[in-house]
Amino acid sequence: MKHQVRVAYVDTEGGPLPSAIGQIQGTPTIRAFVPKRSSARNEKQMLSYDSAREVGDLVRFATANMPNYVERVASEAEANAVAAKASRWGLPRVLVFSNKGPGASTSNLLKALSSEFRRRVLIVEVRKHPRTDAIATEHGVDTLPTLLCLNPTSSTPTNRFQGKDPTPGRLSTFVGKCALGKPVLSKPDADQGTKEEL
Repeated sequence: MKHQVRVAYVDTEGGPLPSAIGQIQGTPTIRAFVPKRSSARNEKQMLSYDSAREVGDLVRFATANMPNYVERVASEAEANAVAAKASRWGLPRVLVFSNKGPGASTSNLLKALSSEFRRRVLIVEVRKHPRTDAIATEHGVDTLPTLLCLNPTSSTPTNRFQGKDPTPGRLSTFVGKCALGKPVLSKPDADQGTKEEL
């Protein structure tokens, strides 16, 4: 789970416990702190784990509760809608051209990056499909995977990740260079009649 889930250990005998972790009745106690989708400031909800202490069970618990803010695109219309959303919010986009088909699930690494950089960049997964070929052609993508960084109002990439081993560290660095320094907490032209979440 390295680069996907942050794991912390709390020594219950080392002094007062942080209030955020709540009451501990016994050890070992396992809890997950997951960002709430409705929270603009990434407030966390606490989930208690009370299943078997086997590796497979722990991994399933962690991955089942990972938030996913990745925008999936399977057509030009969907790509245009995401571009309009990025423009409204003033967010750059990272287009991830992958060789996954439309029905495949989003990787845990992309989910983790979408949480880490939430409200600083939109991560957009463009799946390999005949309906997305025009998007790849428009951006000169002929190798998979390829990542492109685009400014909020431009379709011209400012940076490209292609032909390298897509390790978690490299992908995080690439997304971090594309992301804004601070999260966008509200739309600049906030319309009270619409409710759109990032």
